[in-house]
Amino acid sequence: MKRTKRVVSMMMAATMMAGTLAGCGSSEQAATTGDSTVAQETKAAQETKIDDATTPTAEKADGEVTELTFWYSWTDKIQENNIALTEEFNETVGKELGIHVTAEYQGTYDDLHQKLQAAYVAGETPDVSVMEISAIRTFAENGVIEPLDTYINAAGADMSDFHDGLMQNSYINDACYGVPYLRSTPIMYMNKSLIEEAGLTVDGMKTWDDMKTYATTLHEKTGNYGISIWSYNWIFEAFMLEHGSSVLTEDEMATNMNNDAAKEIVNFFKDLKDSGAAHIYSAADADKVKTDVMNQSTAIWYGSTGDFTYYNEVAADCGFELGCCFIPMAENYGVTSGGCNLTMVANIPDENKQAAWTFIEWITQKEQTIKASTNTGYLPSRKSAADSEEMNALYAEIPQYKVALDQLAYSTGRPMNPGYVEASIELQDALDAIWVNDADVDTTLAELETKMNKLLNE
Repeated sequence: MKRTKRVVSMMMAATMMAGTLAGCGSSEQAATTGDSTVAQETKAAQETKIDDATTPTAEKADGEVTELTFWYSWTDKIQENNIALTEEFNETVGKELGIHVTAEYQGTYDDLHQKLQAAYVAGETPDVSVMEISAIRTFAENGVIEPLDTYINAAGADMSDFHDGLMQNSYINDACYGVPYLRSTPIMYMNKSLIEEAGLTVDGMKTWDDMKTYATTLHEKTGNYGISIWSYNWIFEAFMLEHGSSVLTEDEMATNMNNDAAKEIVNFFKDLKDSGAAHIYSAADADKVKTDVMNQSTAIWYGSTGDFTYYNEVAADCGFELGCCFIPMAENYGVTSGGCNLTMVANIPDENKQAAWTFIEWITQKEQTIKASTNTGYLPSRKSAADSEEMNALYAEIPQYKVALDQLAYSTGRPMNPGYVEASIELQDALDAIWVNDADVDTTLAELETKMNKLLNE
């Protein structure tokens, strides 16, 4: 999962301009009925419109084409994948049904979220957009994105084919607002060449005690860092789960970042840094971890499974063998899933909504899921894709692709309290203060608890 810094609350600007954003779409009604809050139609009326729209779209006598815009994040292999699949849709299903989709790059998830909020206020939105999963609740409750249940039911879409661990961030108040697309879990990456140079084996890191031993031994025997890491809230979510806790309480109204588990994790990496075995960067310097990897000055680091194709190319270019494995166990294994879902924007014209659903449904089908996973390293979000001959052949050839899929059995969703966007920045700032600037652990985490709890309850 790529890093989301914050979602700037342009909803506040909308509140001042138009009463409230929720008032534009009556999110309460959407939560209870699953109907379109923009069209203000009953579910039965919507289903009739969908049924009527499906066949006539393919029979447009005048050659009229429904033009859609699809917003996505990230470049490199992810961008190539999004463009390739969009072009394939346009040349096949889109051509048959009179739908044309233009894919537009919008930067990071954070960039895209901000632009989508601004576009919604201005009334100039895309039709379909990726959305980092933890942001879905905010956009859904403010009426920016469309509940999809009516379209799912009309199409007879099999949502049970998506892995259970990927669906937790898709539903808000029992209504589905997003379909899993490019999804991930964090995994641990290794420079196998450095590990073997230190006389260690790549399959020997099973626990956090092992991780400490490896990092220390690697530093002592090679002079390199055992681990490079940065103040990353998503990775810390996984660390907390592994220690039998979580960053937020179950109701997401308070943080656990001042408990014993959090202190144990923070001190674990602080001690490694103080010994010289770990290289820790601030959130602002996150990309320097990649520099350590390219320079082969570190042996262990953490990242999204979506980074696999990137790191695999770096390894080939720099002459080392890449390894991947579960994040080692503390009390248990545990990770939060990440990445993006596909969403439909609520205030698009009614005639675009069925076309937008057609695109969302097509690009998340088994065949396209296989292509997306193969092209990017993201998880095959569908069970049928993961079990396919194509994916099994890829796993046999490149076993690292399968690590995140296997780890998915220990995954959960991400926090969706709207205040967590800002609270997670405070978390990263606190880690920066301790790990980079040597602030006192107890004092900093106590202050963090106060700040996070305030933001979670605003």
